[in-house]
Amino acid sequence: MWLIIIIIPLLIAWWVATDARKRGYSKGASLVWFLGVWLALIVFLPLYLILRPKTPRQDELGKGTRVCPYCEKLYQGEISYCPYCGQKLDEEM
Repeated sequence: MWLIIIIIPLLIAWWVATDARKRGYSKGASLVWFLGVWLALIVFLPLYLILRPKTPRQDELGKGTRVCPYCEKLYQGEISYCPYCGQKLDEEM
């Protein structure tokens, strides 16, 4: 039973730390989110989900990678329609 009480919050905290790094948080901030979620899951997980940026930072994406403004998924290259949601993309993106 204790294994479940420790492992599940640990896995969720790992996901939060990984997601925080993808969204532009520093290693230190990601570690703080990791520890907060692991030790106080009920407080820090909703707080993280509310405060996190909606999309990863554009400068940390690979060259030619863009974010669809409708579904917020990543795609490569200059295309007219999002390959995931099918929405027409503006030329200036």
